[in-house]
Amino acid sequence: MSNYSVPKKVNESANRPCKVSALFALIFVLSSFLMANKPVVAQTLSLEQALQLAIQYDPLLKGNAHRKDRFNAEAEASSYWANPQVSASVQNLPTDGFVFDQEPMTQFKVGLKQQLPRGDENLYSQQKYQVMADQMSVESQARKAWLKREVTLTWLDWVYATRRIGLLDKEKSLLTQLLDFTDSRYSQGVGAAAQQDILQVRLALLSLDDKYVQAYQQKNEARSALSKWFGAPLDESVSAPLAQSTPSYPTRIELDAILNDSNLSLSSFLTVIENSEPFSILQHHPEAMLLQIQTQIEAQNVNIAREQTKSQWAFEASYGYRQDAQNGASRADFVSLGVQVDLPFFNKSRQDASIAAAASKMSASETDFRLKVNELAANAEVLKSRLSALSERKALYETALIGETRQLSEAELTAYTTDTGDIGDVVNANLKQVQVQDDLLKIDIERARTLASLAYLYLPTHAHFFE
Repeated sequence: MSNYSVPKKVNESANRPCKVSALFALIFVLSSFLMANKPVVAQTLSLEQALQLAIQYDPLLKGNAHRKDRFNAEAEASSYWANPQVSASVQNLPTDGFVFDQEPMTQFKVGLKQQLPRGDENLYSQQKYQVMADQMSVESQARKAWLKREVTLTWLDWVYATRRIGLLDKEKSLLTQLLDFTDSRYSQGVGAAAQQDILQVRLALLSLDDKYVQAYQQKNEARSALSKWFGAPLDESVSAPLAQSTPSYPTRIELDAILNDSNLSLSSFLTVIENSEPFSILQHHPEAMLLQIQTQIEAQNVNIAREQTKSQWAFEASYGYRQDAQNGASRADFVSLGVQVDLPFFNKSRQDASIAAAASKMSASETDFRLKVNELAANAEVLKSRLSALSERKALYETALIGETRQLSEAELTAYTTDTGDIGDVVNANLKQVQVQDDLLKIDIERARTLASLAYLYLPTHAHFFE
């Protein structure tokens, strides 16, 4: 229930002189209520800080570092031959006495066997693991770019909800001032002020409650979503940064942090986007490069499959020791040399099928690469078109709509105080002024989101901009 009561109207014409002073007082209030208050000193989380924390605590990036070390170790291990095999045995031991010097064929034999790789299989395996190690580096680049985009989008949602609450506070302040003004006019019997004027302003105040609920819900959800990148909830003392504002530009979004670590200014980045051909540039995007590297891995698998058609060799040597005979006769020791080779020609159909499967998988990776480039380039074109439209809307709001709504608000207030206007028009005109500022905030946020998505596409490949 509202705390405001409707006073009885006093029909006294003597209160007319108050009209002019009240008019000037309210004009002063309405012209100054949109001025931003100085932000309360608090611990704020800037976009740059959020990006640094997300990258610092990302588990996948740490896991990729370990996986890269693993593949480098696998590459080194795969360059070596298989372990040599040592064998020892007692051969031809007689069972009628188990005496070592009874029979001349009895011997103690020690052998050594070394199996060689199948063709150049070890070389291609080593190259495969080296490529997989490089893949982890590119995957980390892709992850960092993806993290920057996702954290930026979530941070912008948080900033939008926070700043929208500020606009709602200004809207509430405006309506409260209008209610006090209307209440004063009605109680003093000034002009044509009526009870329904007060009720109309109160209704507008009550409708703010739902807007507040939605805004705080969006703020809390964005805050919770942002905390997942840091591995722990944000401290309650941490707040979104609030920009200094003016009546002509209430909420400016700083976009330079989106281009952090790129050595590109916003203007130069926009120039690069405008002048670049995405189907060529985005071939070097980490997402596309990952598929290129996967094609290289599949190419090594094809080479390894082809090496399986080659014979595998093994060499062995053994030494057989014989003890002298029981009568003292000397017995010569034995030395044996041997070669083993398998014959892979009998399963040629299976080997051909393995080669064909590996080649098809490599061709599929090449197709996936082209599809990915087309997808990234199409997204870039959509984002460029969206950015252009948002820039046009931004210019329209800054150069025309904000000024026009301010003038309309002042004109409706003047008409109402001279009994030629309606309080509903005054309320709607001033609420429209706040709505235009809210729309401009949405445009700024959406423009920043679009730039973040374009930065995700172009910044990882900016080294190729000036080739």
